[in-house]
Amino acid sequence: MKLVRFRGDDDQPALGVLVAPETVLDLGRAATARREVLHPALSDMQALIESGPEGLDLVRRLVEASPDEALLPSGGVTLLAPLPRPSKIRDFSCFEQHLRQAAEGAARTMAAKADNPSAAFERVKRELGLDNIPNAGWRKVPAYYYADVGFVAGPDEPVVWPAYSTWIDYELELAAVIGKHGKDISREQALDHVFGFTIFNDLSARDAQLEAMATGLGVAKGKDFDGSTVLGPCLVTSDEIEDVYDLTMIARLNAEEVGRGNTRDMFWRFEDCIEYASRSQTIHPGELFCSGTVGNGSAVELGITMNRGDLVELEIQPIGVLRTRIL
Repeated sequence: MKLVRFRGDDDQPALGVLVAPETVLDLGRAATARREVLHPALSDMQALIESGPEGLDLVRRLVEASPDEALLPSGGVTLLAPLPRPSKIRDFSCFEQHLRQAAEGAARTMAAKADNPSAAFERVKRELGLDNIPNAGWRKVPAYYYADVGFVAGPDEPVVWPAYSTWIDYELELAAVIGKHGKDISREQALDHVFGFTIFNDLSARDAQLEAMATGLGVAKGKDFDGSTVLGPCLVTSDEIEDVYDLTMIARLNAEEVGRGNTRDMFWRFEDCIEYASRSQTIHPGELFCSGTVGNGSAVELGITMNRGDLVELEIQPIGVLRTRIL
């Protein structure tokens, strides 16, 4: 199922299912139409995830019934971030191609205006530690950082670029949403803990990111501003995805395709990430495990200069297309 949060004509967030490309089933209205007591699982996405199989069975019954009074044209509603404030977002680095290309692209961009760009390129790589990416440690453990959960943007929601940055970039990622508690989870059981998947646009202020990374303490303000975390357009339950490691990932900029990759190229897989993160730590329903950027999934890799006003479209089917305009 393609689960969505949306705002209808009453301007209140509601939970629904995208039952057709142009139709949203309002789950609350569907339950009312069937004279059912409104189950707590239908109050919001987090509650539905926490309700487990019972909540999903209820949703499936409502979808099967699909009373006419609960069917809304998708053009008449505003889709919202499927999870407006996840308790945690762990962003991993699973694609080696992205790491290599991003390091090269960042160094070339910074060296482009020098009198001797070739020499400057090598110097910049050394100074910023970009000449040894990925390093040996990257292949030992699936490392991650915690992304911002304070202001999550949704589909078609514009993001105001931070005033301290002039280097705009997007990052195309797949996010696994955890569906049940677990600790010290084995690799073999890891995917049993996944409720579903959504698209993650990890917006990156590259100039601020490189400054922060030079300190050795992380990405900091490079990925820590209002709207830097973009999720959507829906949350697809795991049973809808036949093979999570055969999904084409496409990036478009101002309606033109600029990058394409596939989840089959993940060096670290979600099973590895869940096993590693759950060591001596309980993971909870609603947490996100993100794949990191697919190769060719960011502007810096491709030598593209982004500007305010640009429209980014990130596509992973069967999830859909996540659109973000930068202001």
